[in-house]
Amino acid sequence: MGSAGRRPDVPLDALGPGVCDVAVPDDQILQWGSPVLYERARAVEVFDDLLRAQATRLMRTLQAAGGAGLAATQVGSLRRMFAFRLSPEQPIDVIVNPRIRRRSDELSTFIEGCLSFNSVAVAVQRPHAVQVSGFDVDGNARELACEGFAASLVQHEIDHLDGILTLQRAEPAERYRAVTELLALGRDGALQTAA
Repeated sequence: MGSAGRRPDVPLDALGPGVCDVAVPDDQILQWGSPVLYERARAVEVFDDLLRAQATRLMRTLQAAGGAGLAATQVGSLRRMFAFRLSPEQPIDVIVNPRIRRRSDELSTFIEGCLSFNSVAVAVQRPHAVQVSGFDVDGNARELACEGFAASLVQHEIDHLDGILTLQRAEPAERYRAVTELLALGRDGALQTAA
């Protein structure tokens, strides 16, 4: 259901699990300014062919964009999953219902790009290492132990699933700089072609 076709008096939460809240064409990524990016994704309860098809779409879109991570919310789906790869040489993977189990006390500052921010990157301080649990697309339990870039990546994508953008994690001066750049670039209808 497209946002234009959704009744404004019906909250996004009422649409039910697995509903694509915004009609986003394949290989398109929502851009800064899209209200869906601020919505919290719902936990996946059914591991079925629809979930696998949505995971394939995420992986295909991430591949075309040449990025490191892509949350379902960035393609208009409020399902708790994201696609990722830790280096360009590694295959793209998907984790469903990710949850951070442990965070290190050590913090690091990461320069994070985002496929929803065009070419604007933001400095963000985060735990240097995290342990994440979740599931694969068939419902099998998974654990990820991540540090450095990998920790930054998974925390960034889980933030997307919680409706939090990197800009919200940045220090005020950094946020101001990034928003100024984003406004200068302009928004092209809140969509970017991944290819």
